[in-house]
Amino acid sequence: MHPELRRARALYHEWRLLPERERGRLAPFAREVKDLALDLRGHDDRGSAERELAEANDALDGMLIHSALRAA
Repeated sequence: MHPELRRARALYHEWRLLPERERGRLAPFAREVKDLALDLRGHDDRGSAERELAEANDALDGMLIHSALRAA
């Protein structure tokens, strides 16, 4: 499995563990990561799709970190 796919799965799982309010706030970003991860498997331009997924993963990761810092 591609590393960005594994990372997307881990981030999506982490998002699902958030309290409902935070989960709702970040839902569009989590959905984008999920959709891009699913699209990667059948994408013709794999390099472009991998970069797009990596960028979405970075964005969601940053939001999850920020969310955790806010909750602490």
